[in-house]
Parts: sequence; structure tokens; C-alpha cells
Amino acid sequence: MPDLKRGEAKFLHDSVTSFSAGFDRGVVEVLAKELRGVEPAIVRELREQLQLLIRQLESRQSTIRVHEAMLPLLKRVVFSERRRVAEELEHPMAKATDPTVHGTLGRELKRYDDVLTSPLLSEARPLRMPRLTDFLSIRYAAEATKDAPPLRTRVYDEKFHVLEAPALFLPDLAHYRHECALRGADLAVAFVDIDDFKAVNAKLTETVVDKKVLGPFLELLEAWVFSHGHAYRFGGDEYVVLLPNATANLATALLDDLRQRIARSRFRSTEVRLSISTGAVIVDPDCYLTDREILGRANAAKAKAKAVRKGALVVCEPPAWDVDAARVG
Repeated sequence: MPDLKRGEAKFLHDSVTSFSAGFDRGVVEVLAKELRGVEPAIVRELREQLQLLIRQLESRQSTIRVHEAMLPLLKRVVFSERRRVAEELEHPMAKATDPTVHGTLGRELKRYDDVLTSPLLSEARPLRMPRLTDFLSIRYAAEATKDAPPLRTRVYDEKFHVLEAPALFLPDLAHYRHECALRGADLAVAFVDIDDFKAVNAKLTETVVDKKVLGPFLELLEAWVFSHGHAYRFGGDEYVVLLPNATANLATALLDDLRQRIARSRFRSTEVRLSISTGAVIVDPDCYLTDREILGRANAAKAKAKAVRKGALVVCEPPAWDVDAARVG
């Protein structure tokens, strides 16, 4: 068990303190209100563990050691705080133009990533936290929490008017992450890329491809995703799919079905045969990635799929969401 230096311990102490306050607001206080002050035993025990962890990290020794039994809880804390801080940093990072400012903001987030990959936490399994739906029915839990970001009015891509506009993706993902988390459900985000699309354009010309290839392709993708989720057109040959309430096995099966449908398709009086390379991210309720990071991770998984072979499917899964270690199908 590696020892912590005072600076490392203070960083973790502040993280646990922040997490504990958020847990009190989001779970403890809500349950106290809804259950007339009755505190479930598991919630009380977790609060006690958080306070014990805070005391361990407050030690005035030059080196500090966290008890091994506390590591799953500590990893869950770092997961949660990393996402909170990453979300707070997104707007400043988007506004800043000075590389020095970018570097300073980036280092703030890197501290969490370094802890997660350190010998202290790299092998620990994050603790599952109690959720409101462990103690309240889904309807009462939903009423007791802040409303989910609403689904916006549907807008479609301007050129073909078949798939949904890319501006809807991030608001949709925020909505479904909230709703799936209430139910303890996973969701999947996939980046889909048509293989060798530039060669098809060069052979047939863009006008012919739009009419005889892309139009039917988009209709096929829309029909496949109908009632399962949403599909967004991000560019001429790139598309994003959002599959709410989808486990890794279900998402893999659905995306494999899409891959096979496209491979079997013929496109209006052309000899074109298409294949797709796909990168997917499975997002569980405790995922520490922000919405933008999930999209970026799916894009990186898609790039890995294209590097492996045409028609490959790469799936990143919890708890690390590591593209390099992702399974290839």
C-alpha cells in the first residue's frame, strides 16, 4: 500500500470533503425529507465511512496511509469529483485562447487522472454508491430530484432532413444520462464512419453519391435506430448514434446488426458496397467522463476501428474507458 505525501493527502481530503457535501445534498437530505427523517442504515454507514476517510487524510504525519478497505470508496470519490471539475472547466477551456491558461486549467484536471492511474487506485474497484431509487420508487425519486435536462424540439440536418441535427446530441445525452442514472441503467454512444467514402465520391461525383448512395444510407440508418435511440449527421461520412438504456452486450449486438445491414445493402443502380467503422462508449451511471469527453472517446474508438480494419467495431467499457484496451469486433 503506497504512502501519500502531505500534498497528495490534502488534495484527496478536499475531494472527499466536497463529495461528502454533495452526497448529503443529493441523497441524505432528500431522503430525510421524503422519509420523515428516517435514515437508511447503508446511508448512515456510508456517511460514517466518509468521515473516517476524511480523518485518515487529515493526519499530520509526513506520510499518510489510507486503509485498504477504504480504496473502493476513495476511487468512487475521485470518479465523481473528476467529472464535476471537468464539467466546470469546459466553459473556461472553450473561452480561453492563451496556451498558458489552457495548460493551467488542464493541470487541474490532470491531478484527478494521475490519481486514478496511480498505484494507490489503479487496481481498486469503485464502490457502488446508494441511489435514491434504492429507497424510493422511480416516480418519487424523479420528483424529488432536479428535473432532467429536457429533450429539445427535434431539428434535422439541413441537407437531407433525415437524421437529427448535431446540435441536439449534447442536450440529448445530458437528458438520457440523468434518466438512465435514476434507473441504474447504462447507455451507449457510437461514432460511425463510412469506410473509403472519399473514393466513392471521386468515382461517382458528389451529386450522384448524394442522390443514389447517401440518401438511401441515411434512410437505412434512420430506420435501424427508430425506437432504439437517436442518430445525428455530423458530416458527409460521419454519424453519431445514441442508444439509451443499452448495456455493452445489447449495444454491441445492435451495432453489429447495423454493420451487417449496411454490408448487405445495394444502392440505386450503382455498384457501390459500403462498410462502416464504429467506435462505441458504454456509459454507466457512475461514468466520470463529461458529455464532450464521451463523444471524444467514441471518436477515438472509431479511429482505432479504422486503423484495425474496414468494418471493425471497437467498444470502450467501464471502469477505465480505455481506448487502447477496448475490445475489437
